[in-house]
Amino acid sequence: MHPQNNKPLDKGRVACIAEKYQQGNETKNRYATLGRATKWPSSNQGGSDSIEIELDTMPINQQGPLKLYIFWESENQQSQGYAPPQYQSQPAPQYDQQQYAPQNPAPQQYGQQRQ
Repeated sequence: MHPQNNKPLDKGRVACIAEKYQQGNETKNRYATLGRATKWPSSNQGGSDSIEIELDTMPINQQGPLKLYIFWESENQQSQGYAPPQYQSQPAPQYDQQQYAPQNPAPQQYGQQRQ
């Protein structure tokens, strides 16, 4: 565990390739986020930094080695404002009064079959 006064050097998300797809002549990757990564400074002078990985989920039906990728916040900020889709902020939709406001659907009940 890291001391409370020790601030992380960087934070990021841990992901794996969920899918490969073709776009024009290029093959691109679609990533699935599995958890978080935190880069901590070395506790001793001249030592190397440490990376702490917390996984929230694991891919199902994974066979063989699983290659993980870390997308650091500092790198996303340096690449001209690019952020993965789930990190991009989008303005909330504007609705006119209640005329176009979305309606709350009835709660779904799973696991019960209707006769």
